[in-house]
Amino acid sequence: MEAYRPIEPKRSRGVQALIWTLSILFCVAIVIFLMVGVGFGRTVRAKAALAREQAQTVPSQKATLPVLPTPEATPRATPEVRPVPTRSPELSAQPTVDPGILEALPKLELNIQQSDEMKTFASIPDVVEAASESVVGIIHYQPNPRTGKLEEYASGSGFIVSENGYVLTNAHVVTGAAAVDVLFSDGEKTPALVVGTDVTTDIAVLKMEGEGYPALPIGDSGALRVGEYVIAIGNPLSAYELYGTVTFGIISATAREINIDGFVNTYLQTDAAINFGNSGGPLINMAGQVIGMNSAKSITAGYDTQGNAISAEGIGFALPIQNVIEIANVILREGGMVRPGIGVQIRTVDEQTAAENGVPEGCRVEEVTEGAPAHLAGMKVGDIITQADDIEVRVNDDVVDYVRSKGVGDTIAFTVYRDGEYLTIPVTVGDMNRFND
Repeated sequence: MEAYRPIEPKRSRGVQALIWTLSILFCVAIVIFLMVGVGFGRTVRAKAALAREQAQTVPSQKATLPVLPTPEATPRATPEVRPVPTRSPELSAQPTVDPGILEALPKLELNIQQSDEMKTFASIPDVVEAASESVVGIIHYQPNPRTGKLEEYASGSGFIVSENGYVLTNAHVVTGAAAVDVLFSDGEKTPALVVGTDVTTDIAVLKMEGEGYPALPIGDSGALRVGEYVIAIGNPLSAYELYGTVTFGIISATAREINIDGFVNTYLQTDAAINFGNSGGPLINMAGQVIGMNSAKSITAGYDTQGNAISAEGIGFALPIQNVIEIANVILREGGMVRPGIGVQIRTVDEQTAAENGVPEGCRVEEVTEGAPAHLAGMKVGDIITQADDIEVRVNDDVVDYVRSKGVGDTIAFTVYRDGEYLTIPVTVGDMNRFND
């Protein structure tokens, strides 16, 4: 007997078909919505990534081997700066120590330990642990143009070299600052006076109040050998977010003559990573002694056939600590270094270049420092210096050596070629360390 099988009404089958159709349309709608959402999310993320990349882009430098710039810090609350002169921030120049106080300041002395007495640490962490408390951040303040209140403008690195509060850093970290703070690893800040600076060697001496600071032992940079291990400690990019960053490398060369911003100095070369914000921090040997002050890096190795810059890696430069201490001693004794100068950067115009351009041989003015003697006397970019007083000029050193042979206040009559005619421009020699005051 055949089993009972009920007959499904036609109305019921129609309803079921409608439900299936609506379900399929709903699924399609969900898929389309998800696809649009993913595309929108990718667009938002791409725009955000592009914005971050643009915000982090470092401006290109004029020099092939630029001095490490001090990156701008995020403005914070106005600090309490006790040693700053009582004048209003708008009128406050770079704070300096009263010349009368300098007589009571002790002279920095080299603390060179002989190689047979040097403590060699067992590991890199041991060196870092022993040295870290002596490495500090340097906060540079400028008055806000609208409110006149002091705000954090830039930052760099430094290191303590005496228990009574002397700190060494790069001059470009503090030049022009209305006030300076020293930042410690625990986040505490202490005001510091700028005792003096030397822009030629890029060295500055700071002084904090108080005693009992952890001083970093000073090593012998003259005894360094190529290939020795070294450690750089500092605050790349920001004195806060990346405070106390440690990098490791070797000494690549012990005496590189490098021209940076028109100043030629002797540097230690290292492949330990040195970045923007490391300026003024210490380069340390495996005995835990500072043997150099990190000051510069090469960001380009040259240019390709299309004129695009070829990036350079692992080429950093540090001032030998012996040279740093020698300048620091003079700054302490005299309150600063006196460097005769007129405030120009020049480039030699050789015989071939002169012939190709229809100009005389000499030294072309590439840059004039605003407010410096050359600027005040009317010298301009493009002028070709052909004579200094009665001395014929042929190469850069002719001008540099002649100016350095003069004293601050002396006048030099420069003969320059400009727009087809020769002019005589009298320039009074100034102190390069005062050009930015």
